[in-house]
Amino acid sequence: MRIKMTLLAIAYLAVSAVLLAITYHPQVPVALQKTDRMAGSSFLVERFAG
Repeated sequence: MRIKMTLLAIAYLAVSAVLLAITYHPQVPVALQKTDRMAGSSFLVERFAG
């Protein structure tokens, strides 16, 4: 039972690390952005803004 809990904890940490690495987006200065959109603006907000 102790080994099972240890493996479960290790798996949880590994999955958490992968998800954090996927969702982490470093902030790029406005001068280096490739689009003319405002920094932090959402595509859906601009797409359906009317």
